[in-house]
Amino acid sequence: MCARYRMVRNPNPTGDKKKQALHPRVVPYGTIHTNDLIEEAEGRSGISGADIKGALQVIADVMARRLDDGYNIELDGIGFFSVSLASRPVMDKKELRCESIHFRNVNFRCGKYLKSKLKSMHLERMPEGKGVLPPFDERVRRLTEYLNAHHYITCSDYRELTGCSKYRALEDLKKLIDEGKLEKGGYRSTRVYSFPSAVKD
Repeated sequence: MCARYRMVRNPNPTGDKKKQALHPRVVPYGTIHTNDLIEEAEGRSGISGADIKGALQVIADVMARRLDDGYNIELDGIGFFSVSLASRPVMDKKELRCESIHFRNVNFRCGKYLKSKLKSMHLERMPEGKGVLPPFDERVRRLTEYLNAHHYITCSDYRELTGCSKYRALEDLKKLIDEGKLEKGGYRSTRVYSFPSAVKD
């Protein structure tokens, strides 16, 4: 499978009408979740999914504690993690007390190994222009391919996969449910869609 990209312009930071240069941006097929990664890793390593999930949780907890202590963290093969801070803007450091400074975010910097694995990625360009939407049959093909590799898809993932608006995505998914090709699960904001369960005798 090729990664897809589209040529886009950033908004002009000066606010005038001068066009900014075009640059390529990846158009995601969707989001790979932790359970998807665990399932693939289990098949490649022979380590049980439960053990992988447990190890990831332990690593996340230890990372949180060490970042909270003020350390940076390096995960071999992945990259570097560090904490960024925030406060109100001041001209003199004496204007701020320690209590006024707080956690802002966790920064990530990709490691050399991960970068090297991605340098040979295959790319294909998506059609340019607003309103370009694949035909329904093509949208269904992409959905089928996605669900063959994952257990479920969300409406947001389907929109990223096909380029649909929220309205069109919900209409597509409803149509496929009505035709018996999909079933929905979850609740409201956690709604997911999957192939129908096998019919039991």
